[in-house]
Amino acid sequence: MSTSQDHDQKALPLTHPIDVATIKPDGLVVNFEATEAERAGLAKLFDIPAVVKLNASFKLIRKGSRVKVRGDVSGIVTRLCVLSVESFDMDFHEAVSVDYDEPREDASSEDSEEEGPDPIIDGQIDLGALAAEFTALSLDPYPKKPGVVFDYHEDDDDKPPSPFAKLAAIKSKS
Repeated sequence: MSTSQDHDQKALPLTHPIDVATIKPDGLVVNFEATEAERAGLAKLFDIPAVVKLNASFKLIRKGSRVKVRGDVSGIVTRLCVLSVESFDMDFHEAVSVDYDEPREDASSEDSEEEGPDPIIDGQIDLGALAAEFTALSLDPYPKKPGVVFDYHEDDDDKPPSPFAKLAAIKSKS
């Protein structure tokens, strides 16, 4: 049986599956850099001009059925400034700390108010999907190019002057 989560993971442009059974008792270190095609796919998915660089570094530690993933995701993305509509590059760095476990059939997600660990699907953890998720989390919804300032001036001469303008004129005379 295929779930919507399975379809979402297959549709992701960045995948790096790790078989949980290959994680040794002293852990597993995984480092990777997204390819040009993966970065282009992520940029399209995130609706941004470009993902210039994306690096991921993870340490996986397995205890029983649970896997702890610690590390970071960093890189450079090209964004459009919400004020000037100019494109600019922006560095990002996100610390990653996520726990995974085999899905429990006896646990009801409706009764649980506390989120448990992310599920291990078919014995694997997709570190590419994790890197993509944390890249998306790093994206400012209203990016501003450094140095660009919002400066609004209303050019309506029909509007009466502010009462404070008269006070300022009095103060400047004294």
